[in-house]
Amino acid sequence: MRNRHRTLVAAAVAAALLAVGAGCARFNTFYNASKAFDTAERVREDRLKQGLDPATPTPQQAQEYQRCVKKCQIILDEYPGHALTDDALFLMAKAYHRLESHRMAITQLDLLITNFPATPHLEETLYLQAVSHLMVGDAGGSDNYLSQLELAFPESVFQAEALRVGGENALAMEAWADARDRFRDYLDRHAERGEAVAVGTKLARCYWELGEYEEARSRLEAVAAADGDKGQLFEARLLQARCLTRLGKHDEAAELVTRLKEEAELYSKDGVTALAQAEVLMARGRPEEAAPLLEALPPDWRTGEVPGRLAEMLGNIYLSQWKIEEARTQFRDALRNVSVLEDEQRCRRLDAELNRYLAAEQRFAAAAEDQKPALRLTMANVLLFTLDRPRLALDGYLEVAAAAPQDSAAAVRGLFGAALVYRDRLGLPDSAAVYDAQLQAAYPQSPQAFIARAGAEGDLYAYLTELDARRREMDLAAGPAPDRGPEVVEAAGPDGGRPAPAPGGRRSHWRDRKLQGRG
Repeated sequence: MRNRHRTLVAAAVAAALLAVGAGCARFNTFYNASKAFDTAERVREDRLKQGLDPATPTPQQAQEYQRCVKKCQIILDEYPGHALTDDALFLMAKAYHRLESHRMAITQLDLLITNFPATPHLEETLYLQAVSHLMVGDAGGSDNYLSQLELAFPESVFQAEALRVGGENALAMEAWADARDRFRDYLDRHAERGEAVAVGTKLARCYWELGEYEEARSRLEAVAAADGDKGQLFEARLLQARCLTRLGKHDEAAELVTRLKEEAELYSKDGVTALAQAEVLMARGRPEEAAPLLEALPPDWRTGEVPGRLAEMLGNIYLSQWKIEEARTQFRDALRNVSVLEDEQRCRRLDAELNRYLAAEQRFAAAAEDQKPALRLTMANVLLFTLDRPRLALDGYLEVAAAAPQDSAAAVRGLFGAALVYRDRLGLPDSAAVYDAQLQAAYPQSPQAFIARAGAEGDLYAYLTELDARRREMDLAAGPAPDRGPEVVEAAGPDGGRPAPAPGGRRSHWRDRKLQGRG
């Protein structure tokens, strides 16, 4: 790329000399700008040869790039419209790009494209625009410039980098499959390039996010065996350990994590390494060992992604131990950093549903008797549909069916929920049939009874529409009707679920069993 730049500069200088024989000041200014840029680029090339990260310029480089910018600005300010104007804009943009002043680079490149659409620098300009827009978080704009580059220059020397940047764009938008395909294509074509280790790590991340753990493990194994930045290789091995855990290779994962713990402090990765160790313990079914490990993490380890992932893991452990207040607190903390969570939607649902359960439980003791069935029903629904505690939910539905007024919606839902638990969760169809029969006998027109009769194939909306029309006809024929109390057809079942019957009249030891944590 440096040789290409020098060729373009030489052509521009020759043109300037032909056009303006007396333009020595302008020529010298641009020459000095080019010289400063090339000096900084030689330092960059040396760093690349040493395997160092060239992205952030050294103080020496930064000084030369800034000198280049100043010289180019002189040309733009003092010699407007000169033949070197497009060259100065382009060189200034490249210097800003190297200084990581990406918005300034975008500004200069916009001016170049607007005022010099036929500039000989267009090919690299489109590429630099793509990279700069990506660096400021505009993945869509970056993709737009990559498309222009591919259309205008299908054989571009920048196509390798365009593939990589396209992968970066997809990665930023969490389009994991697209990023995977682009990174894989890049490595298939350009495995020898200096970015191969970094791209390989990002490809493995895509595999991880897609649940393709064996592919991720294989790619990370290749990355870990290569030469490259030590911190980057540590990250690759850490993700490799997590893949082994997901693949059920717990002994291999534990062994790798043990080795990583010895190096973690060098890269300030003690916290994430401890999380990987806890993941192995939880995968082995030993949450009682994982919990104290996570709880004891020192404050200085709880940085970056650690607090969010730590809270999510502790929330899951506490929930399995039926410490629901502690679990709710952890899920709420986890949602402060959703980008690092394994399952953001699950955390949100558990946070909301645990809050609903605890609020109903807190209100229950002081509630009036006529309010208790609705509160108990709320708790039973959360237990069944969110917390997967069918036996505790069954106790709640039976209590509601027995205690609620016989003409109330709560009584219908209690029977319906109990039948659902017996049939679909406990595999006791005979018990379910008892409560289905009670539901059909007492509330034959309720939507719950319809679902129990028709099953999943039934069209509930059509049934309710027909039922409503029939009632309107009866009301018109009978004239004004006395108050008949609350309707029981307003919902299909507990939390919208499918119905199931429960033995009426039997009181349960709800609170005793709940306190014991039995499902």
